Amino acid sequence: MLITLTTDFSDSGGFVAQMKAKIIELFSENVNIIDITHNITSFNTIEAAYIVRTTIPRFPKNSIHIVVVDPQVGSKRDIVATKCNDQYIISPDNEVLSLIEQDLTVKINKQKINPTPSKTFEGYDIMAPSAYLLYKNGIESLGEIVDKPKTPKFFPIKNKNYVKGKIVYIDKFGNCISNIEKYILSKGFKSIKIKNLTFKTLSDTYFDTSFNPKAIINSSGFLEFALYKNSFSKKFDIRYLDDVEIVL
Repeated sequence: MLITLTTDFSDSGGFVAQMKAKIIELFSENVNIIDITHNITSFNTIEAAYIVRTTIPRFPKNSIHIVVVDPQVGSKRDIVATKCNDQYIISPDNEVLSLIEQDLTVKINKQKINPTPSKTFEGYDIMAPSAYLLYKNGIESLGEIVDKPKTPKFFPIKNKNYVKGKIVYIDKFGNCISNIEKYILSKGFKSIKIKNLTFKTLSDTYFDTSFNPKAIINSSGFLEFALYKNSFSKKFDIRYLDDVEIVL
């Protein structure tokens, strides 16, 4: 079995190691654990959503992905298991799921998984054991199927000639990635606007001896804004959920 971990724990505090210890205890030798990242900006569920959307599809079918970016840990918010294109995600029911289409969602019965969990480390007490039960008995063994998930969504707003998207990821270089995918621009466009910048064409690479800002399609197929050897985010004061407007 392949399990991945995505958290905002960083490498401090031993939390990642504790989760791995619990997974190994449950699965014995029948598991490979891969760290996607533990450096999600603290509490940034939108950043986690982009990582979930672009990284999880690269894994083999039936992999289980535990995502712990959870500002409301220990509260009444739900923990869910979601099936998406033959992948399984266990996470809090928050914005980390906002960029995927959920094929099947189950509200995890936390009392069934662990009657006496801590209120501050449900990644260890609830999510890791849920991954094992999913592996043994299937997703529906975890709780009640949710007919209409209420998870917030951050898909672009589209009409015939106009698309409005959002910035959903800012990487370590200051490149700003939107939620607008390549297919939306596949038939051409008149303009792309972010803040007071307007782009009429797409660039192919980050390299640019003129050091002009550019719009490109990144390796994951999303519209991205970059500035060669500089931070687009800092230079133009771009932040999460800033608007991106496209005239088709």
